Amino acid sequence: MTRPHPLTAMREREWSEAWEEQQRIVDEQLNSQRGSWLPNVVEVRRWGAMRWTSGRPGHAATSGRAVAETYVVLRPDMPADTTDQVMDVLKEPPPMVRLIGFGLQRHHVIGAVSGALALGVVAAVAGIALGTGVVGIVLGLLLGAAAGAIVGGLAARYAVERQRAGVLGDEDHMRVIVGRYAPKSWSRLVEAAAALEAALPAGAGTNLEDPDAQAVEAMHIAMWEAAAVLVGSSDHTGVEVLAERMEGLERAYRGAAS
Repeated sequence: MTRPHPLTAMREREWSEAWEEQQRIVDEQLNSQRGSWLPNVVEVRRWGAMRWTSGRPGHAATSGRAVAETYVVLRPDMPADTTDQVMDVLKEPPPMVRLIGFGLQRHHVIGAVSGALALGVVAAVAGIALGTGVVGIVLGLLLGAAAGAIVGGLAARYAVERQRAGVLGDEDHMRVIVGRYAPKSWSRLVEAAAALEAALPAGAGTNLEDPDAQAVEAMHIAMWEAAAVLVGSSDHTGVEVLAERMEGLERAYRGAAS
């Protein structure tokens, strides 16, 4: 990208470095083959986190463009380790190996190897107990290992997806907004928040008596309330109102700073 997207609070250099790293992985590790992995950049925001994705690896490699895919708004009083959990869930590491055109991630490989060893041994022991002979034992070992690899890989995938759903499904502590379903008023609000974040000092938000900290707190509360409106109601008028207030806060802050 020649410049950061208006919804990001990252500087152009930060955005370029993050996205170039993703494209390097696509080009070098996956040879830019489509359908195996969606490159992404996960950005920490003062109100939570957001995930950018290209939509498909080939698109990222050729255009460098990204789409704001997922927004996770944390409750204003959440501890820092909650942000770390959200970041881990939103990040999707590239596949370790490619098998029959499919990219397998670390948890797939670990689950498949564990399942193959376990079921292969069980099948071999069963063959010995049944007296099937060397050929039967070897055949059972191979079939058991193959079945175990499939079952283990699927079980590992299920466990990881369940863990991710558990983190992002905690509605008491976070609200998830899917970018492609969000109204224009939400993008307007996020853009105003990004402009305010870019204007704030890096360490703002720790001393509540500081005007910068008060601006961070007001922004965070507005994002949390707007996310509640989107998640709980089909009437998005409240988001428009919050977007106007955020824009006013950003203008007032810039005016006071100048």
